[in-house]
Amino acid sequence: MNRSSKGFGLAGVAIAVLLMIATAAFSTSAQSAETSAQAEQVTSK
Repeated sequence: MNRSSKGFGLAGVAIAVLLMIATAAFSTSAQSAETSAQAEQVTSK
């Protein structure tokens, strides 16, 4: 019982880290997409 709860804790930490990395990568890609879209609008004018 103790070992399984410990394993779940490690899995939870790993999932949390993966979520943080995915969120950071998504926000960064979204910001770069916004800036590139704005740049395209400026150049198209």
